[in-house]
Amino acid sequence: MDIAAYISSGIIESYVLGLASEEEVSILNCIRKNNVEVEQAIAEAEKALEGLADIQAMAMPAALKQDIWNRLEAENLVLKDDQPDGLSTDEAISHDTVVQAPISNTEELPKRIVPARSYGWAIAASILFVLSVGANLFFYQQQKENKEMLVQANTTLDTQNATLAILQEKWSLVQNPAVKTIALKGVENKPDLHALVFWDQTSKAVYLSLEQMPAAPKGKQYQLWAMVDGQPVSAGVFPLNAKEAMASKMLDVSKAQAFAITLEDEGGKPVPTLTELCVMGSI
Repeated sequence: MDIAAYISSGIIESYVLGLASEEEVSILNCIRKNNVEVEQAIAEAEKALEGLADIQAMAMPAALKQDIWNRLEAENLVLKDDQPDGLSTDEAISHDTVVQAPISNTEELPKRIVPARSYGWAIAASILFVLSVGANLFFYQQQKENKEMLVQANTTLDTQNATLAILQEKWSLVQNPAVKTIALKGVENKPDLHALVFWDQTSKAVYLSLEQMPAAPKGKQYQLWAMVDGQPVSAGVFPLNAKEAMASKMLDVSKAQAFAITLEDEGGKPVPTLTELCVMGSI
């Protein structure tokens, strides 16, 4: 089993998020008991999830309410300091709200001014309004960012589910005792290439997975060959619409001593182009 491919398949993230099925959890628990890399990957995924939760944690600004009350108390203190000594509260209000104009030859009516206390509450109301607008903008922006992150998370989850489905399909082939897995390794000038052939010894069905091979150029397709008694026999071309990691169904092969892959023109050829040989493996 390719542990690196299993770890990168997304099954561990699904397990940590609680999205894995009972069967997937059972398989993962079985693998983690005997594999340090898988156990470490689970621990790292859990740590990353905790870090994401800490980053996304959103607390109400604690200073918001305190700032408002501090300003209101400051206004009250100013009003108290402005009251003349020896006056009662009612007298202070009267003193604060009525001003008698100087007596002149032309008698004038008393002039009233807006109470200073009203100015204090007006300022406080303005502060409350500004802070309320600011808070609403803050939470709106936070909600918008959360929605964008949710869309990204759903997209990632869909990709991981698709990858997981591919992995589960190959896992079922590997677990089948009737299926023989043949590793095809890169030839001398292509050492980094790698592919897998799953050959059912009972039904003679053949499945091909291009594990580590670049996407075929436009107008080209990978073609699988079965070496039968020293002669190459075509086992079909890898589908253009299939993902490289998929175990795609090829032509049935009744007997073979080896398998190989060449890069041919789209549609394949009756005879392999040896200069385009990519990988091969003996049985």
